[in-house]
Parts: sequence; C-alpha cells; structure tokens
Amino acid sequence: MLHRRHILAAGALLAARPVQAKTFPQRPLRLVVSSAPGASLDALARILAPTLSARLGQPVLVENQGGANGLLAAQQVARAEPDGHTLLLTGDAIILAALAEPRAGISFESFAPVIHAVRAAQILVTHPGTGIRDMAGYLTAMRARPGGLNVGIAAQAGIAQVVHELLTARLGDLRVEFVSYRGGGPAATDLIARNTDAVVITLPAVTEYIRQGTMVPLGVSTGARDPALPEVTTFAETVAPGFDVDSWQGILAPVRTPPAIVAALHQGVAATLADPAVADRLRGLGFTITALPPQEFAARAAASSAQAAPVIRAIAERSPRG
Repeated sequence: MLHRRHILAAGALLAARPVQAKTFPQRPLRLVVSSAPGASLDALARILAPTLSARLGQPVLVENQGGANGLLAAQQVARAEPDGHTLLLTGDAIILAALAEPRAGISFESFAPVIHAVRAAQILVTHPGTGIRDMAGYLTAMRARPGGLNVGIAAQAGIAQVVHELLTARLGDLRVEFVSYRGGGPAATDLIARNTDAVVITLPAVTEYIRQGTMVPLGVSTGARDPALPEVTTFAETVAPGFDVDSWQGILAPVRTPPAIVAALHQGVAATLADPAVADRLRGLGFTITALPPQEFAARAAASSAQAAPVIRAIAERSPRG
C-alpha cells in the first residue's frame, strides 16, 4: 500500500508540472538592460539569456535601454504589466538615480527584487599612450594638472563617479573633469580612441581589453584583487588603505508582481548562475556570483544607498543645476 501511495503521489506531481509551466511563463520574457551594448550589464544579460531561456521554456529577449543613469529602462519596466514577463537588469544605477533625481519618481521600492545576481569591482584604466602605468603615476598626473584629466564614466553620479570621488577624497580631494556617457561601452570605446585620459568602469566590461593590452589597468576598488586579473593591484594596496567598494547587478520585476512568480524567477536565475558553463564565463570576466534572495537583495540595496548618499549630495552641490 505504501508503495502504491508513493506511485500515486509521484504521478500527481508529474501531472501538475505542465499546469505550472503553462501558468508562468506564458510567452517570451523581456529582459530590459539599463545600459548601452558593451557594458558589463549587457555582458551579464547575454550570458544569462540562453540558459535561462532553456530553463524557463520561453525565449528571454535582451533589450538595451541606456541613458539617464538607468532611469529610462527603470521607468519602462516599472510601467509594465506585473506578470513577470518584463524584467529589469540593473545595478547600483537604480539606487544612485533615485538619490540624484528624486523627482523622477523611481526608486528601488518601485520594484519587486528578484535576485542580487553578481558583484564586481570598479576598475580605473587608461590608454597605453598616456604613459601612466600605475596609481602613483595617476596621482602625479592629477596633481600636475588639477581638473585637467578627462575621466570617462558610464553616467553622471553613477557608481564609477562615486568610486572616484570616494578615492580622491581620501587623497586630498584631487579633481578631474568627468565625461559622462550612455553606458560603459561608449566610455570604453572613447578611451581606446584617446578621447579621454582614463575611465572608471565595471571590471567585466574591459577584462578582454586589458588582456589584449589595449588598456592599462591602474587599480580595482575592492579590498581584494580580482581572480580574473590577479596581477592588478587594489586601491587599498597602493594609495588608499582600507578602501573597499564594489558594485552589484541584479534583476527586478514591477512592484506588484505576485510572490509566486518572483520565486519562480529567482529559482530560474539562481539555477542559471549555478550552471558551470555560465559561472565559468562570468568569473572569467571578473564577476563574483552572489545569487542572493529578494530580502537580502533589498538589504544590500539599502546599504548601497547609505554609502553613496553623501557623495551624491556633494556632486549635486557642485552641479550648475544646484
């Protein structure tokens, strides 16, 4: 009798699976990326999408929507039907944009957190033609040309600028001229073209450029060196003891998305991140996989906001709009 009950229970479970699959997802998913192509967010999306599609049984369509420090993408997804079929892949930008542009009416609380997927270092890179080879050389250049170095960043008041501002505050409040772009991809392209002197960018966006010798790495923002580029020193080792700032990337859904769908999405993305082929590619670029659940994601976002808020206020005070 016990054996028969086990068979009946297993049969019921198998019978239920097609019903669940038909419930969600019902059609292709849109993964709206809050950056232009070529950025680390874009790399993450392109690596995740094929395996996640296979797990969910529906295509995952990647759409890049850069600009306004991620606000354009965030607004688009916030207005979408809360059924799990339209998702936002973003990073610190969603926190920083809310601090810098509160009138936009978009914040982390406009969404249901799905998964804190990865974290990564910010890296300061320059062009081989500048002659700058390390952080000591970069400091010398900043001091020799106060406000004269052009430093590319993915967005005004984004994580790259926050990291640079935190760093230079430790070094005597040195100044540079920031040049903002619609994402890390265009910033990297302009550095290669020698239109800027340096770029601060999420490490996975430029890992291959560094390996090819197209860019010179000066330092990473995390407390420990990154395994993808172990030869690159940290800011903490060279000029700013104790400096440790990373950036994160994750997936959000519209705020009223049902908890069961959020849970299904979290499970699908977490399993995708655990896939050995996916994990190897991400780690090879310099991502650290976190796969944190929604509650921990929200806590990390709150911590990011608290850390960045004083810097964003200082940037706003210096802005002509202020």
